[in-house]
Order: sequence, then structure tokens, then C-alpha cells
Amino acid sequence: MKQTKTLLRNALDAVTNEKEFSGQSKKILSIVFLLVSCLLSFQSIAGTRFFFFPKDISIAPDLLSATIALALIIPLYGRGILKWSPSIHGLIMFVLLLAVFSSISKLAYAGGDDVSLYLIAIAVALSWLGVRAIAGMVWVLVFLASVYSATMISVGMGITGFIFILTSFLGLLMHTSLSPAGIVTEMSAEYSGFTMKVQKTVNEDIKRTKKKFSGDK
Repeated sequence: MKQTKTLLRNALDAVTNEKEFSGQSKKILSIVFLLVSCLLSFQSIAGTRFFFFPKDISIAPDLLSATIALALIIPLYGRGILKWSPSIHGLIMFVLLLAVFSSISKLAYAGGDDVSLYLIAIAVALSWLGVRAIAGMVWVLVFLASVYSATMISVGMGITGFIFILTSFLGLLMHTSLSPAGIVTEMSAEYSGFTMKVQKTVNEDIKRTKKKFSGDK
């Protein structure tokens, strides 16, 4: 009985202890969390094609998602949010972060029968060509397709999806040594300028589309 109380007291002390992890512990935990998240991304997810036919969905990293992820993490390395070092640990973290960011970016299109990919390509091409009236409608479809894709993947992953996001975020927290609010602030500061430009372009495309169909000039 006395031994049980001692174990319980030690467990409570450990749970309520707010002493921060050491630098080495943070490195180990970040690798473990990101590795778990990376492994979870390779699971096969049950989905449907055209609402009826079964389809296996994968959010494992590939060429396209890795390219998108590379464009996302390079600025974070540039700002010092993600830590780079020419060492074994630095290389391991780069590979794991690239893989995790690839899987997260793939959530936007992997569950939608590649519709989101085609729509994004069409919308960008039309915007660049100046055909903004049509591009406005396509951007709306891109958003809807992305929501549908994320929803389908969420249903297929179930509790595994929660663990995937949890381990990804915890791995990022351990690597950056920032608080959750700090990560949001830093990433918002990095991507807000680009996001505002994209949002402005999309809004202009949609407004042009509305004017065209309403007959306004």
C-alpha cells in the first residue's frame, strides 16, 4: 500500500512538473513525433470515387506535394523559425519536416479525385492569361473541392487523422521551441503577405465574374 502511494505521488509529481525539456530531449521528441506523423501518412485511406465507387486515398509525400512543401518550408528556414544545421540531426529534421508538410499540403486535393489539382491549374492559368471572369468561378470551385477533399480524408482517417495532426504539431513545437501562439504568429507573419495578394486576386476575379453575369461594366 505504501509503495502504491509512493508510485502515485511520483506519477502526480511527474504530470504536474512544469520544468522544460532539455535541448537534447526536445530534439529527440521532435524526431519521434515527426517520424510517427510521417509513418501515419503512408497508410491507405478508404474513400469513394464519384460518391459510390471505392477508392484508396493516400496522403504520402510525392513529387507535387513535396514541391509545394518545399516552397512552404524554405521561407520558414529563412526566417529562422525552422532550425537548419549542416549535421546529421539537421538533415533528419529537414527530411521529416518536408515529408510532413508534403502530407499536410496533400490534404487539400488527395481526396477529391484530382479535381482540386486540375481546378487550381486552370484557375492559375486563366488568371495569368487575364481571363479573370472565368477564373473567378474556377476559384470558387477550387475552394469547394478542397473542402470536399479534406472532409473525405478526415472521414477515412478517423482517429488516426487526429493523431497525425497532433504529432505533426507537437514535433513542430519541439523543433522550434516556440509556444503554439508563437508558431501561429510567426507563420502568419511569413505567409500573410502572400496570402493577402492571393486573396486580393481571387476577390478581383470573383467581382469581375459577378459584373459580367449581372451585365455591369
